Amino acid sequence: MRLPEDIQNRIRAAAEEDGNSVNTEVVVALTEFLQRRQTERVRQYALEIAKEDAELLARLAE
Repeated sequence: MRLPEDIQNRIRAAAEEDGNSVNTEVVVALTEFLQRRQTERVRQYALEIAKEDAELLARLAE
């Protein structure tokens, strides 16, 4: 897979700024992205459950 040149340049600059290799910078960035994505998915599931079970949750809160 080839990255666009502007993205390569931005990754290279970030790697230099952070004192990392380009590979390490890419791994860190992808790991953070996937964690945020997972967190968002879990939050969406929780909201769906809360909507579906709003009445039950309200009774439990009493």
